[in-house]
Amino acid sequence: MKLLFEIFLLFFIVAADLKPQGVGVGERFDLTTKLNLGSGQFAQLFIPDYFIPPADGKFILIFHLHSASWAAEDEVYKAHANAILFNIHLGALSSPYQNYFTDPAKFSIILDTALSVISSNEIISNPQIKYLIFTSFSAGYAGLREILKTGSYYNMINSINLADGLHCNSDMATATIQMQDFLRFAKDARDKKKIMLLTHSSITTSGYQSTTQTSNYLINNTGVSVTPVSEIDEIGTMYAKCDTGYFHIRRYFGETADDHLKHLYAMHLMIETAVSILDSTSTGFIEEESIPGNFFLFQNYPNPFNPSTKIKYSIPSVIASETKQSQFVTLKVYDVLGREVVTLVNEEKQPGVYEVEFDASQLSSGISAKGGYASGVYFYKLQTENLPDSKADYSSTKKMIYLK
Repeated sequence: MKLLFEIFLLFFIVAADLKPQGVGVGERFDLTTKLNLGSGQFAQLFIPDYFIPPADGKFILIFHLHSASWAAEDEVYKAHANAILFNIHLGALSSPYQNYFTDPAKFSIILDTALSVISSNEIISNPQIKYLIFTSFSAGYAGLREILKTGSYYNMINSINLADGLHCNSDMATATIQMQDFLRFAKDARDKKKIMLLTHSSITTSGYQSTTQTSNYLINNTGVSVTPVSEIDEIGTMYAKCDTGYFHIRRYFGETADDHLKHLYAMHLMIETAVSILDSTSTGFIEEESIPGNFFLFQNYPNPFNPSTKIKYSIPSVIASETKQSQFVTLKVYDVLGREVVTLVNEEKQPGVYEVEFDASQLSSGISAKGGYASGVYFYKLQTENLPDSKADYSSTKKMIYLK
């Protein structure tokens, strides 16, 4: 009981937004009144200052449940996702989320309201949701559980990211019913039809199943394997992980309120992974043209990675002359000091979509004390040369993380 009170107290301070400490910079639109929310509840759209409106109007919407505005904004901003965030906070416990979204119309009203605000404020002309990514911390899962019950909503959602927040009843019969749509989503993610990312602490609960127990349920009923590890990151000490298809679980030690909140503060890592998958895959829910209309450098996948990752890029048909359709392309990797460490591509390429593998174990010695790449942040840059009859040079740089 003391731990539960401690979590409630700390989260109340976070949710009250008394001391904003986020890094997000951008435009905000308060939707609290438009959605007729009650006292202590709020909803908001956040458009990061780096957001580039897509020419076709199709954008990524990140739908977040349960946290202070700044905390939700951070997950998008730190991931540098070219996406719009909708954040809704309905209370400190799970019941307000369950009660609100029991009415299936509420979710539709939120989407319609968000699209109307985006359009009327000229953020995007004729906005359409291309990908729908759900993120949820702690108690927010109860709202998502209700939303998943509607088949059309289930089909709309591309990715579910849960930060130490998936619980169910301790009665097994009830738990099976409450977990059935999460289990269905996990199976779809395992089969690369959806994306499901989940982190959990080791906090124990009384009267309902903990995040460890619900993770065990998903693992046991999807038939995936768990790998023991001993890794330290910004959440804490990870003791095991699961990676099958697009179903990923990270299991951590930690039994305090601070341990719980670290999962919220690290949600940008899940956003990076989800967007990376959506950018890089060409199966299931992603459709690609055989000849792209624009240059584009995709986010590498997986990210973070060890020891290899794949980088995809597209070359459009942009040359006016019928006698020359190729472009001279370079794709290089740099360390955090800006030093070039490897050239992956250095040749002319015909229009199309290409993919190269970057293997961190293949670099010659001298970069790190033990030879090979050192763990940390790297950047990869795609650049085209301005050939005769071509359009202007294209250049794009993205970040990737190598974890040994």
